[in-house]
Amino acid sequence: MARLDPDYRTFYGETDRLLALLASTTALSANHRKIVAEIVRLRLAILLENHMKIIFSKLCCGTPYIDGSVPQLLARQASVKAAVNAMQTLNRAKPIKLSWNDGPRIRDSLVHLVDPTEHCLSVIRNFGAHFTDMRYVRNHIAHRNDGTRANFRKLVQRYYGANIGGVTCGVLLLSPRVSVPPLIEVHIRTSRVLIKDLLKA
Repeated sequence: MARLDPDYRTFYGETDRLLALLASTTALSANHRKIVAEIVRLRLAILLENHMKIIFSKLCCGTPYIDGSVPQLLARQASVKAAVNAMQTLNRAKPIKLSWNDGPRIRDSLVHLVDPTEHCLSVIRNFGAHFTDMRYVRNHIAHRNDGTRANFRKLVQRYYGANIGGVTCGVLLLSPRVSVPPLIEVHIRTSRVLIKDLLKA
């Protein structure tokens, strides 16, 4: 039977490496530290999205949480591949595109598969603001277009209290004015708490 503890260990191992990489950049120039922070942030987003997909696919197959409890399902699937297909097509007029960095869209993909009161859905709801922050920063680092800039400005407004100019993703992620420890570390550690809570580890 599939297990979730390997995914838990993998996520923590990979984020340990990201934290160690950040700690090793203290002697670098500010510009180089900002670039590294953005790369680390992209890697974190990829890790989280990939783990969301595999964790929920396994849960839809009835894989127990790490504490041994079993998810309450509406339509149990026979394999990870079948679970992904069911998320896209089960009881839908046309297939949906799955997204693993948006809380409401994650919950929508599971609406016909997982009991609405199930623990995993509550966790996604509780971490909704974290998913939004993760998505806005990730998209602006990756694309830097008008749409991503508009969402990034919302974060600048929230964290700085004003829509000030010249704030890049790297600045936001590292500035002590925004957060101590820096926001990049907060994002990593919050993602670790999310995974731990999600898996009942």
